Amino acid sequence: MSTPTPSTASSTASASSPSPSPTTPCDVNGGDTDPAAQLERIQEHYEAAGPAPSRLRVLSIEGTDPIGGAGTMADMKAFTAHGVYGYAAVTSVLAQNTQGVSAIVNLEPAFLLAQLKAVSEDALIDAIKIGMLGTPELVDAVRGWLGDLLERYRREGRRAPTVVLDPVMYAKSGDRLLTDEAETALISLFGLSDIVTPNTRELAALAGHPGSTPDSYEEIEHMAQTLAARHGVAVVAKGGGMALRGDPSCTDILAEPGLGTDGGVRITRLEGRSIRTDNVHGAGDTLSSTLAALRPQYDTLAEAARAARTWMNGAIAAADGLEVGTGHGPIDVTWRHSPTGLRFTEDYWHRTAAIRQRIESMDFIARMLDGTLPLEDFSYYLHQDDLYLQDYTSLLAQASARARTIDDRVFFAKAASFGVREGLDLHRTWFAAHGFDAAHIPMSQATAAYIGHEHRIADMLSYPALVSVVMPCYWVYSMVGSILRRRAEDDHMDLDTHPYGPWIRMYADTEFSAKTLQELRICDRLARESGHDEYELMMEAALGSTEHEYRFFDQALRRAR
Repeated sequence: MSTPTPSTASSTASASSPSPSPTTPCDVNGGDTDPAAQLERIQEHYEAAGPAPSRLRVLSIEGTDPIGGAGTMADMKAFTAHGVYGYAAVTSVLAQNTQGVSAIVNLEPAFLLAQLKAVSEDALIDAIKIGMLGTPELVDAVRGWLGDLLERYRREGRRAPTVVLDPVMYAKSGDRLLTDEAETALISLFGLSDIVTPNTRELAALAGHPGSTPDSYEEIEHMAQTLAARHGVAVVAKGGGMALRGDPSCTDILAEPGLGTDGGVRITRLEGRSIRTDNVHGAGDTLSSTLAALRPQYDTLAEAARAARTWMNGAIAAADGLEVGTGHGPIDVTWRHSPTGLRFTEDYWHRTAAIRQRIESMDFIARMLDGTLPLEDFSYYLHQDDLYLQDYTSLLAQASARARTIDDRVFFAKAASFGVREGLDLHRTWFAAHGFDAAHIPMSQATAAYIGHEHRIADMLSYPALVSVVMPCYWVYSMVGSILRRRAEDDHMDLDTHPYGPWIRMYADTEFSAKTLQELRICDRLARESGHDEYELMMEAALGSTEHEYRFFDQALRRAR
């Protein structure tokens, strides 16, 4: 349906690539500032990626932990909690519990390489978390395999997996896990990584201050900035060490090279609260695997890192209830689960491929563009849209009332007030200019069915589903408006004199594209916060609305004469 154009609402989402590769999953905006260009780039990106699997696939390259709180065991739990499918290649076998590490057996590099090849030669990888690599030879094995994998993906035109390197050098108990030679070799992996996640002690060692730890967040920022600039890699410096020393906050520091002033390092503080507990075993491993799982789902690393920080707060807060061990017990990695590691909007885009193709090729759209659509039929369509919008206002008002954030509330409130008026004003102007009297024309079955679908979803009292049921009204119309504008430009049409030029301009302009982007970001955020059943309800709502959009367009040419 024709959707209103609310005034601009604030948005926290922006775009940047997590790595130099232009094919990374989140490089959807490509630096564009024009919302229409951003929206088209997102659509092109989703289209190029092809049908998405039901879950992202993430590989853990790690050591083991028989107590289950760290290493591969923690990674698998974190992957499941964030809705992604986990692979694992084991680097070392540890005898470890909440008291510390009592023995380590590093596996043969050839066997690690065999594990890695077993995965990569048979399955695709969307992200990689690299943890404990106990010897230089193990580092060399991973570096050679990873370099070959990235080159193969580039050659085949595949998305490069996001690579998160956790430089595991010390256990929570203080036990040293790497040899001097392995620590030196580890740095050679920085050039193949997108993100490095040291704790404070590891950060100091990697920044050239071995044996020391930073005493303030300002010092952490300086070290993270140094490390990021030196190696050209994003650094998420974990602040848990400050909390363990009594600091009231637990703040992670994000340093991103090339994004600061004059191309320098941009520093972002990821605020978290300090939680009184000794049970933080595996927190570092879990943050790194969480980042690997979440990074493909967000437009920017800052957003993904902030989401990881927030989720970690909950896992640490729930740790004491596990009652595992008598030392530093594990955090509760299973405290909250996500339904899927996919972006909701990408999942929707691929599920609607067939219906979108039908919409793009329908006679109503083609005849609108070439000007052969009878004025009476277009006026009938606008009248049905009038009737629809009068009811649609109540849905937008409900969305505003149920909103979970102030930005959502403002967005939908403005959509319900100012936006509806803009759409109706376009219709009234058209009717007056063409002498169309709709007083005797009733609501059609197609219009009533669409309204009925939306109210059925609204009556379920699910805010995410309500937001999803109105989403296609934005995206389908943005898509159609963009298609018609491009075709008009290709055919050198003058939209100022085109009979349907005002309609095409309305849904292809920058302002409407910006509102569509905001709606898509709200849907993606709510889907990440939802359980499996609610996610599927969101999808059911959006898919149903898309089918009704097709029928709504189609009714003007198929109504009884």
